[in-house]
Amino acid sequence: MEVLRTTLTHSHHTKCKDQSKYSAGDRYRITRHSRKTQERLIKTLSCVGYPAHIAPHSETDLVILGYITKDQAHWTRSTTILDAWGSNLTNIIGTDRSLLVGLDGDLFVNAAEIMRWEGGWVEAGAKWQGGSGFSIQLYWLFARQSIVIGQANYGLASIKALLSFAVYLDDVALYNYAINAYKYDLCAGIEANLDPATGQSAEAGRDQAHVLDGLGWLALASRVAGSQGYDLFAYSHNLLIRGAEYAAKFNLNETVPYNKNFYRCEAVLVNGPWANISSQSRGVQTKPVWDILHYGAASHHVNAPWTAKAKAAVDASGGEGPTTNNDMPSWGDLLWSVSLNGPSMGNSNGNRTGH
Repeated sequence: MEVLRTTLTHSHHTKCKDQSKYSAGDRYRITRHSRKTQERLIKTLSCVGYPAHIAPHSETDLVILGYITKDQAHWTRSTTILDAWGSNLTNIIGTDRSLLVGLDGDLFVNAAEIMRWEGGWVEAGAKWQGGSGFSIQLYWLFARQSIVIGQANYGLASIKALLSFAVYLDDVALYNYAINAYKYDLCAGIEANLDPATGQSAEAGRDQAHVLDGLGWLALASRVAGSQGYDLFAYSHNLLIRGAEYAAKFNLNETVPYNKNFYRCEAVLVNGPWANISSQSRGVQTKPVWDILHYGAASHHVNAPWTAKAKAAVDASGGEGPTTNNDMPSWGDLLWSVSLNGPSMGNSNGNRTGH
């Protein structure tokens, strides 16, 4: 976070195109975040159409703005939002609630982690007897919902969220459970989602949007693990980076090999398996994943030319700026370029032992 703040506040060091966007284009002004507005969103929470997805993006942006500007007003509003969710959310219902928790819950808990350690936030309702507060909802509603891991990138959403939940809760068992699922789950792990031989996604015959979502969520999980000293970017001979190269090349309108026998578990649920690779949603603009993938490869000194070309194509049209889609965080360059100057992404021969 400090590298990000320094990058933004010292223009002669700035390498990120997102600087002017963040300072001039903030969508989440403080006046929009009344407690009543947040409570109304919470009480009408439904998985149909994800009507609450703007709230976690709002919270994440406010927290980042608070850290960058050191403006107490941003911190204060951020804590109001987190405390409102912690004290009002009692249940999450809907067919896709695991996906909702895996996406929006992950955004919330990352904001909460920053607020706790950098903003000095103490949860409303926190007491030695337990029973209320954000962490209680995180443990009983979010983590318990995600613990049953689904298939393909649906399962990846749960895995990457569980890693974030585990770090916030300081739950070593949950963290190791999620790491194990990332590496070895037969339907949701990295080698179930990406062909170790070519990097082809198990969703490649379905559509490209799900391919890119899966890559983005693998990368987010890898960033969380890296912050704990465990390297998943390099796992299985840089499989994540090889998967990014495969997808980048195809989405830049090039030809790639396709194995119809490598497909996701329960493909029948989405009209699979598929005889041919899909051009549905083809193009590098489909999902904001190229910044995190590019900087992940660069921080590992792995040559990833197609990923770099995909990022360059997105940059040429304005880059990965603000987004209200809950698949990925906003401001890709600002968030992920710090890996080039930041701490090591860790190693891949041990489990988490603490912060």
